[in-house]
Amino acid sequence: MEDRRAEKSCEQACESLKRQDYDMALKHCTEALLSLGQCPMAEITGPCPLELERIKIESLLYRIASFLQLKNYGQADEDCRHVLGEGLAKGEGAFRAVLCCMQLKGKLQPVSSILTKSLTGESLNGMVTKDLTRLKTLLTETEPQMIRLYPDYSLGSCNGWHFRPPPRGITSSEEYTLCKRFLEQGICRYGAQCTSAHSQEELAEWQKRYASRLIKLKQQNENKQLSGSYMETLIEKWMNSLSPEKVLSECVEGVKVEHHPDLSIIVNTKKSHHMWTFALTCKPARMLYRVALLYDAHRPHFSIFAISAGDSTTQVSQEVPENCQEWIGGKMAQNGLDHYVYKVGIAFNTEIFGTFRQTIVFDFGLEPVLMQRVMIDAASTEDLEYLMHAKQQLVTTAKRWDSSSKTVIDFEPNETTDLEKSLLIRYQIPLSADQLFTQSVLDKSLTKTNYQSRLHDLLYIEEIAQYKEVSKFNLKVQLQILASFMLTGVSGGAKYAQNGQLFGRFKLTETLSEDTLAGRLVMTKVNAVYLLPVPKEKLVQTQGTKEKVYEATIEEKTKEYIFLRISRECCEELNLRPDCDTQVELQFQLNRLPLCEMHYALDRIKDNGVLFPDISMTPTIPWSPNRQWDEQLDPRLNAKQKEAVLAITTPLSIQLPPVLIIGPYGTGKTFTLAQAVKHILQQQETRILICTHSNSAADLYIKDYLHPYVEAGNPQARPLRVYFRNRWVKTVHPVVHQYCLISSAHSTFQMPQKEDILKHRVVVVTLNTSQYLCQLDLEPGFFTHILLDEAAQAMECETIMPLALATKNTRIVLAGDHMQLSPFVYSEFARERNLHVSLLDRLYEHYPAEFPCRILLCENYRSHEAIINYTSELFYEGKLMASGKQPAHKDFYPLTFFTARGEDVQEKNSTAFYNNAEVFEVVERVEELRRKWPVAWGKLDDGSIGVVTPYADQVFRIRAELRKKRLSDVNVERVLNVQGKQFRVLFLSTVRTRHTCKHKQTPIKKKEQLLEDSTEDLDYGFLSNYKLLNTAITRAQSLVAVVGDPIALCSIGRCRKFWERFIALCHENHSLHGITFEQIKAQLEALELKKTYVLNPLAPEFIPRALRLQHSGNSNRQQQSPPKVKPLLIKLKRLEGESSMSVSKAYWAVIFITISFSLPRPPAFYFTSIKSFCDVPICFEIFLYLTYSWGNFFFFYGAFPYTFIYFFFFFHFSFIIHMCIQGLVHFSPLPPPPPLPPTPPLPLPPPIPAETILPLFLILL
Repeated sequence: MEDRRAEKSCEQACESLKRQDYDMALKHCTEALLSLGQCPMAEITGPCPLELERIKIESLLYRIASFLQLKNYGQADEDCRHVLGEGLAKGEGAFRAVLCCMQLKGKLQPVSSILTKSLTGESLNGMVTKDLTRLKTLLTETEPQMIRLYPDYSLGSCNGWHFRPPPRGITSSEEYTLCKRFLEQGICRYGAQCTSAHSQEELAEWQKRYASRLIKLKQQNENKQLSGSYMETLIEKWMNSLSPEKVLSECVEGVKVEHHPDLSIIVNTKKSHHMWTFALTCKPARMLYRVALLYDAHRPHFSIFAISAGDSTTQVSQEVPENCQEWIGGKMAQNGLDHYVYKVGIAFNTEIFGTFRQTIVFDFGLEPVLMQRVMIDAASTEDLEYLMHAKQQLVTTAKRWDSSSKTVIDFEPNETTDLEKSLLIRYQIPLSADQLFTQSVLDKSLTKTNYQSRLHDLLYIEEIAQYKEVSKFNLKVQLQILASFMLTGVSGGAKYAQNGQLFGRFKLTETLSEDTLAGRLVMTKVNAVYLLPVPKEKLVQTQGTKEKVYEATIEEKTKEYIFLRISRECCEELNLRPDCDTQVELQFQLNRLPLCEMHYALDRIKDNGVLFPDISMTPTIPWSPNRQWDEQLDPRLNAKQKEAVLAITTPLSIQLPPVLIIGPYGTGKTFTLAQAVKHILQQQETRILICTHSNSAADLYIKDYLHPYVEAGNPQARPLRVYFRNRWVKTVHPVVHQYCLISSAHSTFQMPQKEDILKHRVVVVTLNTSQYLCQLDLEPGFFTHILLDEAAQAMECETIMPLALATKNTRIVLAGDHMQLSPFVYSEFARERNLHVSLLDRLYEHYPAEFPCRILLCENYRSHEAIINYTSELFYEGKLMASGKQPAHKDFYPLTFFTARGEDVQEKNSTAFYNNAEVFEVVERVEELRRKWPVAWGKLDDGSIGVVTPYADQVFRIRAELRKKRLSDVNVERVLNVQGKQFRVLFLSTVRTRHTCKHKQTPIKKKEQLLEDSTEDLDYGFLSNYKLLNTAITRAQSLVAVVGDPIALCSIGRCRKFWERFIALCHENHSLHGITFEQIKAQLEALELKKTYVLNPLAPEFIPRALRLQHSGNSNRQQQSPPKVKPLLIKLKRLEGESSMSVSKAYWAVIFITISFSLPRPPAFYFTSIKSFCDVPICFEIFLYLTYSWGNFFFFYGAFPYTFIYFFFFFHFSFIIHMCIQGLVHFSPLPPPPPLPPTPPLPLPPPIPAETILPLFLILL
């Protein structure tokens, strides 16, 4: 009895350890050990003593792992010595046998992984590490053949197998191999984790097990009555159907569904029990043949517990087995009833936190089969509060027009394929937010377990966020109906409506530009609108009917107008005529297909093991002199590029995790992959799929590499280029035409068939068009090599589409720059959960630093050495080097900084910022650079100078000022739009200052630190987002010129260290303009000491906003020109207008300050006092001179009445103001607070004889 209890507790401990519930694992281990202590050996009648010893050792091992994870190293040390002492006391062979039996059942894997992780920690003392090392050695070196020493005990003997389970992912029994290292040395460092057999007997057993699996699979396919076959068949039919709504549907004609409680439930406890009741009313009566649960992942938590049938008043219970997953009926007598009611009860049970989903199907013998989805979210109270807050931020989709709220008349002719229509139907946004904000999206990270469900939910949330943005362009407008229109410009021309169609033109309420989020969506992801006619008189709608909306496609987009193509049906029903106007309401419609394709890609991944490679064992890439110095290698390959080629071309018999080729812009990633392709083609039976993010990159492989290689006499390299079917053929390069499938009329591209793919060993696609290959019934593993270029520019959901054709034996290569900007995600909620993170980026963080499959290309050929050295030091671990020879400017060092100390301003109706001081500085410096353009830089053209800034408002202002100077050829862009471009010179306008940033410090959230690339980072632009900064800097070839506030850059945001290093380099190379490095350090020290932040003496003079706008309108403004308004008058205007301090208060302040100046205090005291009293620096040299002398006089002759002193100081101040207004005295601001640069002491007046003081005073009075 006790031995069974110990066995059960041990099993529960193992499960708790796998769930990472270490406290519960310790509890079960203790129970197991206590149970064993109550079971004397002499009284054992069931299992043998060795079996009890196994349970004891297992429990101790689980305790060790749990204590290590809970950082109780002392107890782990004690248990480790205990298990080694007792285990080895009975013989090392027996102990190894116990460990091998645990390995056979997969129970040792969590212990081994925790041990491996702990051995790399720094918190373990030497003794513990020594014991753990000994234990880990036993775990990894125990050989499976030791099991044969104890055949009666072998856990594998019950099913006829005596060795380790074979490795997964093998598609043929001939792929199993013998371990060469074990055969030669008698030992293998990988131990039981080795993917090769350690003996001929083990190899034979693996082949036998493979054949046995094939036979069993064949029998299952032939026997349709096996449990689960109905559900599997239904799911497969639904997934493969071009019209999935005809296979499964949530509503079936003639069946009314009622349910209680809600289908989506949220609970805040771990242990939860719930029941749903579905009432199915059939009119007319029909037979219910099956009720089944479809979703396998959470099947253990759901069951069918009750079914009854009858009329609305009398129900007859049906027999339902315990824990029923599929109920078969069809035996209920309906007795000619006009309606029939079925009631089905579904039970749910859990003891863990998580998100649990299930789909219940009700089969009435006809298609579509009725289905209902239920979901329960078990989360902590804290997580629930966070989810509720997120749901409140989610935009509602109720007002969005779709088939559920309107009768949508699609545009005809419709070019959407049947497959695309099925995807749009299959992946509709859930109507309830409860189905999206679930526990799975709150998990700390992406795992193999939550992979599909988490990414599905995040994609839906992202789609809703995109609809929220694009809805900003929805409007009611007068639509001008046209039979034809003409656009001017390079891409313009005349268009004429045909076949009963017409055009519509309307004006946008705001300028269309990619510089805004909504504008970018309309420009890139909107190709249709829904059009609702607005009647002149309100029409009465018939109850139950829906309004009609008509789909119109977008024909052309300009900055202010959009042209629509209106279908013939819409024109006829609305009686539209050319040259007439009609009032309509418009809603812009996103192109949902790309997001639906990402959902489809997630469902296509059957085994996501390739996305979560095991890195516990370091792979070995074979090296030999012949491979390293192969004469067929291109001599232009550098050392790291050769290393990458060797890794990619490693024989497929050696399994490797995905190979990462990391390199910034200009390091030759595409060149390296192209050379690898040539060598792969020399291997027999290889097929290559080249996949890029953009069409231009895909065409580059053909134009620059494959086409010349084919022309040189290598027909086996002839590629097949797959294009989107609606791409205009004339826009493709003529060379690429030779390798495409084009219709006989040479007007459209054709989709490939399986026969077309079989004829080519190289296929070139983009991520979007790779889905066509997944529809061709190609077996996983058809392509031996899958190369993904530009992998860092795509979300992981995009990248995995071609990987649906991969197996564990496929050589997968991802090339890109993990430090460039990640794909943009509009939903902040999804961004916080890393939806934007690319697969390359995630694997880069997953792999260890010196992992053989993580290769960094080090040599950059496109930028100046100074630029490369800076980016290498800060972004690429100092591994980059400059191999190109880019000329520098004789006057400007390649890293240059221009100071501008303006204010960043945010308009009332804008989310962006602008900084006028930086605008003027950029324009002035661009003019100067154009005058000094070096001959070595080549011709000055449109792509020579670029200006980059994070904010749209700044872009608009810089463009406007450049146009005034007739410099329209300068390229001004937001940094998000310059990826992939390059400029000879790049100006960066950082915009932000402490004026706004210092008041918007984001509090620490639930997570311990701000998430990278979060909106908090984007709010500060270059100050916080280092990927944004790196992307911008690496666009420049010869000069990076930064315009900004150095104090703000070095004191705000996560990039402050990057900027401090940049400015230090500028100082060292005499390229820091407008301020000295010592002044920057002085002000930063003052900030750190919380001293008053006073004005920089080199900063431009403050001008009120009203005067500033007038001032900025002068196109002939010079930075160093004298102010046109008297300095003190400006300051008084500020006191009267923008400051809360009155003028009278200012007078009192001066009186106080004058008295203070007479006291023997250091100058810094006066400056601080003035600032803290007035909040305005109003100390001037002349004022200091006069007040110092007169203050000393009154301090010495202190017998004057206080009223007389007050009167004198009032007169004194008024007299000075009068002189300033008349322009007789020039005021200059004082230096910043200490520590101050050494300055000569202020000149003091000579002592005034006492006998002359009174007459002089009376004269002045």
